[in-house]
Parts: sequence; structure tokens; C-alpha cells
Amino acid sequence: MILIRSSAFRGNNDGVVDKGPAETGGGSARSGLIGVGILAVIAVVAVGAFIVFQSGSGAETTTTLAAAAAPTTTVATPTTATEAVTTTTVTPTTATTEPEDDPNPFVGWWAATDVDGSFLDLRVDADGGFMYWDSASGICAANGLGHSPQTWAGTATFVLDELPTMTATGIRECFPYGDNNGDLGEAAADFVYDLETDMLEFVLDGVRYTRAPLLSPSTDPNPFVGVWEATDSDGTRVTMKIDGVGTWQSRDTRSGGCENMGLTYATWSAEGTGMFDLQGIPSFAVQTTTFCHPVDGEAVPRSEDVVLTYEYRPESDEVALVLFLETIFTRVP
Repeated sequence: MILIRSSAFRGNNDGVVDKGPAETGGGSARSGLIGVGILAVIAVVAVGAFIVFQSGSGAETTTTLAAAAAPTTTVATPTTATEAVTTTTVTPTTATTEPEDDPNPFVGWWAATDVDGSFLDLRVDADGGFMYWDSASGICAANGLGHSPQTWAGTATFVLDELPTMTATGIRECFPYGDNNGDLGEAAADFVYDLETDMLEFVLDGVRYTRAPLLSPSTDPNPFVGVWEATDSDGTRVTMKIDGVGTWQSRDTRSGGCENMGLTYATWSAEGTGMFDLQGIPSFAVQTTTFCHPVDGEAVPRSEDVVLTYEYRPESDEVALVLFLETIFTRVP
């Protein structure tokens, strides 16, 4: 349910119907009866329209719209001291990350570059769940876990007033080399939304996030189109995006190949334009130059003019990177 209470609509102090000018001179009794009859008809019409109107200071109009029951976000916008307070209760939809499907501006995918040069990704669902990734975390380094990748996952609450704010509370975890992950415990922090730029700002360090809209596979018959993620053979997170014209982007946090070059906790990335072959076993091939992004350093070429080939698996709706060891990508919902 979405409940909207607003003090923006007020009538004249004389009521719903403006009074006409007073007659000059002595009017006939018949004219008076006609006038009374007209007013009575207007009153009946007004009642039949089921409109509730209150005039004067503090008046309010209440409208109730039906929606599916779900957790709610309450928005309170104070006005001047002499006016009523506008209160909006927003009912989230199901867990979606498509911003056009939800009135909450925080819902969606966001991306940023951290102050140390690492890649940041944030997903906010309409039900309040969130997931955050840092490809090379300074917080992990400060806790003796190197600049390892970090995740932060939990639940967010929203205050959608003049300065929309999201408070994210969840568990932070680092992923250094080796089998032991570093659990940093629970943490809470705020993001604010800038309506003019459609950006988020992380309050603690001022890093600003831009929207990273997903590519909907439902609008394209090509099965490769969309956003994909995988877990690499060394346990790191790999992401990939492919659009309908073959534009391709991919990123691997904490790349083992970059580590072999002496670049500890560097992020691997690549982009390019590939070709589709949708006959037989659907495949996608892209020729690209890959890069390593060390912490606090310039990008370093990793492999030049390498050809990467992906195959689509229709039975499981997965994409496989065909190398010595297959990396299986699942579609991001």
C-alpha cells in the first residue's frame, strides 16, 4: 500500500464554491428560491462525487492506492510551522534492481572508483537487501589482510526526505590469498542520493557512485546479452557485460594472472567488441588487450591481442569461458 498525505490542496476560505457578487436593490422572492435551488443541486453533486475537502490551515487530502503488502519505507517532509506535515509511506515491490520499477531512487546497480583506485560495485534491491564489492579494500589492508577484495552485505533502511539517505548495515568480509577469509564483523554507514545528478555519495569518504544499468535479456533474442558473474578457479569474483552489438566488458578481482606478474591484489580488466555465432552451439569471441590494475598504481598491460571465446549453455542459461579450466558465468537477475 502507498499512503500519500498532502497539505498541498486547499480551497478558498469561502468553501468549495465561490460566491457570486451580492445583488443590488430588492430582488424578487422567486429569484431567491431559484438561487437556493441551484445551491442545493451543487451540494448534492459535491456529496455524490465522494470528495472530502477541508478548508483553512491544517487541511489535508488522503488518497489510498492499493499495492501488494511488503515492508515499508516512511518519508516525512516537514513544512512550515503553520502547515500540516506531508507523510508518504512507500511500499516496496518485490526484490528487483530495476530502478524504473520502484519509486525508491536507491534501488539499482551502482559503480564507482575508490580513492585508492579500486573498483566499487553496489547493488540495492527494492526489499532493502544490498550487496557491496570492493576489488582491493583498504579496510582489509588496515586489518592485516592485504588489499584483498571485500564484500559487505546486509539490509538497508531509507529516509526519503529532502536529503534522501540510505543506511546500510551488514557484515564485511575480506578475501585474502589462502583459504581463510577475514570476517570484519558488522558495520553501518550512510549513502545520500543527489537528485540533480542521479548519483550516490558515500558519506564517510565522499566517493560518488553512478548508475550502472543492467541489460535486460528479455528485449533481445541473443542469449549472450546481459550481465554475468562467476567465481574464478582461485575463488575470486568475475563479472562480465555483453550488449546486443557485441560490446563486452569484464573484470576479475584479485587476479592470479596479475599476481604472477608481481602485482599483488591487482584487479584484471578488459573490454572490446566481439562477434556472435548463434548457429549450432552459440558462441561469442572477442579479441582484446587485458590489463592489471595494481593498488595505487597505473594500469599495466597483461595480455595483448588475446582471443577469448565464450559458449552459451541453453539447458542451464549459463555462459562458459572456454580455456584450459572452464569458468562458468551465471546471469545476474
